[in-house]
Amino acid sequence: MSLRTRPRLGFTLIELLVVIAIIAILIGLLLPAVQKVREAAARIQCVNNLKQFGLALHNYHDVNQKLPPAYVQGNGTPTWVIFTLPFMEQDNAYRLWVPYLNFQGCFYRQPDPVARQAQPKYFLCPSRRQAPQLSKNGNNRTFTGITTYDIPGSVSDYAAVGGSDIGTLHEQGLMRWAGDTAKVTDTTTLTVQYSSSTSLATATDGLSNTLMVGEKHVAPSWFGDQGFNDGAAFNDDAYNNLRIVGLQTNVTPNVAWPLAQGPTDTAAPQPAKRFGSWHTGVCNFVFGDGSVRSISNATNIVTLTWLARPDDGQVISNF
Repeated sequence: MSLRTRPRLGFTLIELLVVIAIIAILIGLLLPAVQKVREAAARIQCVNNLKQFGLALHNYHDVNQKLPPAYVQGNGTPTWVIFTLPFMEQDNAYRLWVPYLNFQGCFYRQPDPVARQAQPKYFLCPSRRQAPQLSKNGNNRTFTGITTYDIPGSVSDYAAVGGSDIGTLHEQGLMRWAGDTAKVTDTTTLTVQYSSSTSLATATDGLSNTLMVGEKHVAPSWFGDQGFNDGAAFNDDAYNNLRIVGLQTNVTPNVAWPLAQGPTDTAAPQPAKRFGSWHTGVCNFVFGDGSVRSISNATNIVTLTWLARPDDGQVISNF
């Protein structure tokens, strides 16, 4: 009688190990490529967010013949972000606001708490974080006749360019401090009307050479922390939606404010007042002409200063 060999019904242990090893190698080779594709998509979305801000600011300018103020008084009054809502297809969110409610504490006095927590998709860079993101401290204030406690608001990853000199922000930047242009128009309701002292014509150096809005530097441990200027986007208590870049010349010796060199950069001076992104090697800005460009984190401080100031007479051809 002849013997018949029974066919094998599976793999040997060695064969299984070889297959697993091959799969692991392939995953190791593909993972960086997948991550690069994801980052490229996130960076494109970030650029689109800034393009929307640029378009909204231009539309606001067309209607009002001025740009919105970067901030009004620095005591809970509106930021430029509120004024752009109607021009970003956010009419419903804007109608929740009473933006002209009193000089002090507009953010805290809102009758509808939902207004403070509106967070359109374009507020956040997808490389950094996903919605919802709310401020987690610095939300308490006391005014005459009112004490507020724990009133969080939506944060944003983008800030107006305030020039390079701390303490004179109302004198620099394409969008500036409203200050004395805010006037009480009704003493009964304490209604206040705000306007801005700047327009696109302020950029005498050329709109294509003037920074308007960029990615603000926010380290991972700073999320929602007003102590690191990542408080509510609608609240002008701090540098929540304003940042510095370039050479500070109103002090001696001068102080350099470069772009942050990465998400965890904590180098002096005060990194929480600087611009910076989570994209490798660059930071995105929308310029006065509405174009969005990626600026190298290694851009020299003089060039950054000229870009931040719209009317210093320094015209830059290449950077």
